[in-house]
Amino acid sequence: MVATMYMEPADVERRVTVGGWVLRGVGVLVVWTVWTFLVGAALLLTGNGGKAAGTVVAVAAMLVALVPTWFLVRASRPRAWFLGGATVVLAAIGIFLGSLGGPSLAQMTGVGASLPVATGAQLLTISSVENTLCLQECSQVTHLYAVIDFDGASSQVGDGLMAAGWDALGDGSYCHDQFGVRLTDVADPTIADPPAPPPGMDLLSVSTSRCERS
Repeated sequence: MVATMYMEPADVERRVTVGGWVLRGVGVLVVWTVWTFLVGAALLLTGNGGKAAGTVVAVAAMLVALVPTWFLVRASRPRAWFLGGATVVLAAIGIFLGSLGGPSLAQMTGVGASLPVATGAQLLTISSVENTLCLQECSQVTHLYAVIDFDGASSQVGDGLMAAGWDALGDGSYCHDQFGVRLTDVADPTIADPPAPPPGMDLLSVSTSRCERS
């Protein structure tokens, strides 16, 4: 009976300690989840996703979560191991967040409006699609023109892009920083019911989206 009475307090203390660590683990996960959501939302709203600078900012921001993590595990003897593992995990989350998204639709609209226009080109319509997360496809702005000759017009626009510092990737695609431009001789699929060009003129579709380098 004496042995039983002696072991009960220790057993209760052990159960309380385990329960406390479970709560601390849940607290760490909750803090990380909320912080990940806030960092990801900030990147998407500012249009910094997909940029090298965005990845650096995301990693730095995620590492801020080490402060509450340390507070929750500071009583643990192997806290240095916990914090080391937490640093690796948080940095990996930051890298993942930094790779998501792309330029905002407003940014691409501004870039698309500043692109060179072929001589004699007639703007038929402008189409935009917003997809901030950029998971399957990114946001895109497309200017559809009627041009006298597609080959000559696309060559003129391409020369203007390269003169402005854009890189030619081939097949009518160009990149500059995080932005990409694609030139085609048909209306982009994102344009619903595209208007036909005047008789004797060709179509030139100029689509601005996130740069996709192979």
